[in-house]
Amino acid sequence: MPKRLSPNASLDKLRNTAKRWLKALRAGDATARARLLAAYPKAPAEPVLRDVQHALAREYGAADWSALKAAVADLALGRLGRAEQVEIVLRHCWQGDRTAALRLAARNPGLARENIYTAVAFGDLAEVDRLLREDPALVNTKGGPLGWEPLLYLAYARLPGGDTHSLAIAERLLDRGADPKAWFDDGWKNPFTALCGIIGLGEGDKATHPRAREFAALLFARGADPYDTQALYNTSITRDETGWNELLWSECERQGVTQKWRDQPYGGRFMMSMLDYLLGNAVAYNHLKRAEWLLQHGANAAGIHSYSGRPLREEALVYGHGAMAALLERHGAPAVPLQGQAAFEAACMLLDRDTAAALARAHSECLGNAAPMIAAARKNRADVVALLLDLGMSPDVMDADELRGIQAAIQGNAPTVVKLLAERGADIDRPTKGVGGGALGFAAHFGHRDIAEILASRSRDAIHLAYLALADRLRELLAAEPKLANAPDPRYGIRPLFCLPDDEAQAADMAALLLAHGADPRLTSKEGETAEQVARKRGLDEAAELLRRT
Repeated sequence: MPKRLSPNASLDKLRNTAKRWLKALRAGDATARARLLAAYPKAPAEPVLRDVQHALAREYGAADWSALKAAVADLALGRLGRAEQVEIVLRHCWQGDRTAALRLAARNPGLARENIYTAVAFGDLAEVDRLLREDPALVNTKGGPLGWEPLLYLAYARLPGGDTHSLAIAERLLDRGADPKAWFDDGWKNPFTALCGIIGLGEGDKATHPRAREFAALLFARGADPYDTQALYNTSITRDETGWNELLWSECERQGVTQKWRDQPYGGRFMMSMLDYLLGNAVAYNHLKRAEWLLQHGANAAGIHSYSGRPLREEALVYGHGAMAALLERHGAPAVPLQGQAAFEAACMLLDRDTAAALARAHSECLGNAAPMIAAARKNRADVVALLLDLGMSPDVMDADELRGIQAAIQGNAPTVVKLLAERGADIDRPTKGVGGGALGFAAHFGHRDIAEILASRSRDAIHLAYLALADRLRELLAAEPKLANAPDPRYGIRPLFCLPDDEAQAADMAALLLAHGADPRLTSKEGETAEQVARKRGLDEAAELLRRT
């Protein structure tokens, strides 16, 4: 039978158990070895910490160490105080930890009876009724960790089963005077309404409420404004669908306010009607269905893009959206021949080598403009990147922030382009002006280990080689340039020993490698902490012990 985790189990205790077991194994303890083989028959003759952690996980019936950590996390959530649990559950409604909230909700449905905000988030109709009978003023009282009215928690919550009674709860709240136009400011002066919450989508592609259309109809019936600028924005940047456009337009039509789509200014660098703004987004994202709908409802095909300021047809062509350009032409966009830079970018996206070459000869500045390289790299258009390089564009051409194609390709998870640019001589380690970070740092930030492995052999970035546990290349680099073991990052001043991997075993391995090549554990950070102190704060105890003993 597997062992059972005690109610007070903690990750620190399990780590220490694994370390004591490993110490016994290294001392030749036969009992420790037999225990290891019983739990992990394929354990190596000379196990390291990760092997012992795997065996310990198997003793507790978990598939691996990660699964055991997740089980301990569940227990830790259960040990939180009631107020802490309530806060986690309610914060999931807006940029909180949804995974933790779902775990807590599953483990403790009784949290629904904590207050009016948890009652609506859990969909507990009886509790909502009880609380409102006792205190009718709760219906519009702002509270909970987000400082919202109950209707907003109801609209933004996504707890399993919470939608079962959501419409009935919404009716109760609205019947008792809840404001159907309730909203909060996201910190950027954008109004996020209840209607916006049930629609979801937007940046991060948030989940739509399971009963969103019925909920929306109820809100409209009680006075919600269907001309919801944030909801319109949110629906314009995800999938090429028009259902929400149809619904919001139809309700505006019913209320006689469709002129808002045409008259009220909205935008980025350039203000314009909502219809024209949304058409610009559709062109940029190549949303043909949405663009057709907007054009049919009065958007101007001959307009400009709200952010770039370019004519929409030109915007489509420079991104290689030929069908979009043709659609705009059918709706009145003039087929003006592109000139200079725009013509060059469009020719490259169409792989029209002869035209692109002729334009590059006539306009030498085209090869110094990073826009086509960055756009193609983000889209993993290795064919376009190759053409640009063949025409003479530098693999390190950069924009005003010194962002280059190789970093844009990493942002877009485009390993083929990364490999091509690296092979054609791109500087792997040059940082940007704004956020800093060479290519390996970008790969670490975006979690693209496969790309990091492509780059490793060409990088001298000891800090990120250590963080990514790319041991072979780091060892080779430090053998050739030992000073890099202590070299600070020029922008932030951090050193390799302060950037160990998150995995405990890998962190210990990297710490040992760096120490063997002269890394000095006595050096401190700008905050005055040693690498040992930083490692302990991160729970990297084995690495911290190595640093302490050296």
